[in-house]
Amino acid sequence: MRSSVSIKDTIVNFPALNRGESHVSGADDHGVKRTGAGDDPVNILIVDDEPKNLTVLETVLDDPGYRLIRAESADQALLALLADQFALLILDIRMPGVTGIELAHMIKERKKTAQIPIIFLTAYYNEDQHVLEGYGAGAVDYLHKPVNPDILRSKVAIFAELYRMQQELKLSNHALVAEVTERRHAQSQLRELNETLERRVMERTAALRTSGALLQAASDNVSVGLATLSRELRYTFVNPAFCRIFGLPREAAEAPPEKLLSGADAELIAPLLERALAGERSACELSRPATEGDGPSHYSVICEPERDGEGEITGLVMVVVDITDRKRSEEHIRLLLSEVNHRSKNMLTVVSVIARQTKAPNQEEFVRRFSDRLQALAASHDVLAKGKWRSVTIPELLRAQLAHFLPGQRIHFDGPPLELSIAGAQCMGMVIHELATNAAKHGALSNAEGVVEIAWRVEKDDAGDRFLMTWVERGGPAVAPPTHQSYGSTVIKSMAELSLDGQIDLDFASAGLSWRLLCPTARILHDPVAGRVGGSPAVLTENS
Repeated sequence: MRSSVSIKDTIVNFPALNRGESHVSGADDHGVKRTGAGDDPVNILIVDDEPKNLTVLETVLDDPGYRLIRAESADQALLALLADQFALLILDIRMPGVTGIELAHMIKERKKTAQIPIIFLTAYYNEDQHVLEGYGAGAVDYLHKPVNPDILRSKVAIFAELYRMQQELKLSNHALVAEVTERRHAQSQLRELNETLERRVMERTAALRTSGALLQAASDNVSVGLATLSRELRYTFVNPAFCRIFGLPREAAEAPPEKLLSGADAELIAPLLERALAGERSACELSRPATEGDGPSHYSVICEPERDGEGEITGLVMVVVDITDRKRSEEHIRLLLSEVNHRSKNMLTVVSVIARQTKAPNQEEFVRRFSDRLQALAASHDVLAKGKWRSVTIPELLRAQLAHFLPGQRIHFDGPPLELSIAGAQCMGMVIHELATNAAKHGALSNAEGVVEIAWRVEKDDAGDRFLMTWVERGGPAVAPPTHQSYGSTVIKSMAELSLDGQIDLDFASAGLSWRLLCPTARILHDPVAGRVGGSPAVLTENS
């Protein structure tokens, strides 16, 4: 049987092991350079069938630069060697089953582990023949128990540092091989580039000649006038269209503009050239008088600076575009809208006349109201036509609808100049007309002291951006709630709820009617985003 060796017998000079001493960086007592704690720790395999001996080794070799792996048998040691790479193996010789000598032979026979240094520890095999047998098994050192901790630490530090240097050398070799491979690849690519450089230059030159010819052909045949000028305001390039528009001879292209352009053209274009030299892009429009068999011509002249790679102005570029067709289309649309507006008003007038001439006793009031509403719709159409049927601001619509209610009365507007869509303007015009008609007959506009306050704004709630408008009457006679829903109330309700997807509130207060509309901005405004981000509302007041 193997006699047990106590921890005290295994390590001597134990007071020399200073647990608080740092062995992480710098040099130890034996002059061995240690690796900093920031480096990756190296793996050290300690093998002993006595757990207490392994604990002693862990205590002696406690160092952030080491990762100690325990094995209590040869099988555990072999499994550990298969799983990891190790810088050092500290191996007890006397173990049950496979001895340390036998395990060392097995390790040295494997190519992967043959280079791992082995330090034998023993308390029994102290004869020279045992030492020779240990070295013959491939050990790099043979230490007798009890072992001096400082000596063991010093030897372990040397082999750990050697392992780190070997790893760094491997990395350097890999990097060197990669660099050599990359350089060979680069040299191969350089040879290929050199071999094809002349061919590519010839192809590029031919392509440039072709591109230049195409560009020249396009410049000569395009209807847009093109010209470039130097900083001294001399032409460096003009195309035929530019010369045709301004009546310039191609052979005099290098002269300054003021010597080539007519007086009116030079006076119009000179400010553009000055702003372009100052770094500003500018434009203007010029017209040519009608010629025999054709109408006047219109051109847009654009002038902007030409800069080099550093942003310095090196010259100017002028582009002249024929906008005659666009101008004619705009004039045609303007005349068409005017004609549509005229015909629509005529049609509404005819309908209004027919309605007023209807004398049936049970329909007379209905017809009168119907005629008034046609006039309100015509007023909305009129203001929309002035805006070319794009949009109309709320103040513009209110002025158009309330024009014949203002004399002798006071109506105040308070809100930002939001733009109504066409559908929104038509619905809002009908609603405002109904409210004003009711106020003139029964509410604040029926006497000289009454005042109507109209306010609107865009607000945000859980449902999103909402448009809010209020009509409040003050100083008028008391208004009693109606006993039944009138035709005007029906119009207001249907316009607000069905056409605008909104909600209305009516309050018949002692001082007059109070009305409130809340609906999505998208159903009534021309540009809901502008209403959402707009600034402080402008207050507009109409005083008769």
